[in-house]
Amino acid sequence: MRSQKLLIAGVLVVALAVVLAVLLPGIISPQPPDPGLTPTPTSTPTPVPVSGNGTYINTTYGYAVTCPEGWFYTESGESVWFSSPDKHEEVRVNTNPIANENATDEEVLEALNATYVEDLRAGIDAEWVSTTNTSLDGTPAYESVFSVPIVDEDRYTFVIRYAVRDNVAYSVMHTVFPPGYDVYNADAAPVAESFRFL
Repeated sequence: MRSQKLLIAGVLVVALAVVLAVLLPGIISPQPPDPGLTPTPTSTPTPVPVSGNGTYINTTYGYAVTCPEGWFYTESGESVWFSSPDKHEEVRVNTNPIANENATDEEVLEALNATYVEDLRAGIDAEWVSTTNTSLDGTPAYESVFSVPIVDEDRYTFVIRYAVRDNVAYSVMHTVFPPGYDVYNADAAPVAESFRFL
């Protein structure tokens, strides 16, 4: 079981690293660093327990996520990931400011969808299953579902909901593993679905 957990953690790290590396030139891009500042080495972020009421609030991007007791969150730049009590990542929220203010929300969502499909296929051999129109806390959104190999014939499902609000693209991701791989994974979908704008 421990080797399965290590494999799952490795697969998720690769999958989410690919998603984090997504940059859509001309539509979404990180802010350039101040040329007057000298870059300093960054350390690995440390997981922090979610507050006693179970709600994480991000005041920078104006959203909240509710987690079960004993969960952790880790902030790293424009990403926050939520881990179960065994510190295994279950849910991630990415925020990307939109550089091209002339792009419509629909154009941004289409570009994100195309990038996710291409990068996840190339990075972790994910098979795109579907993309549907949905909402993210009442904001029009897309939901893309991917099937990802684990070992042998086993696969897990990777779900991404993404929306545009106030010139920021929000992506909320979670995993769905087969029974027996991760005892806390049953909580991943409800945590992702608890995402709400402030």
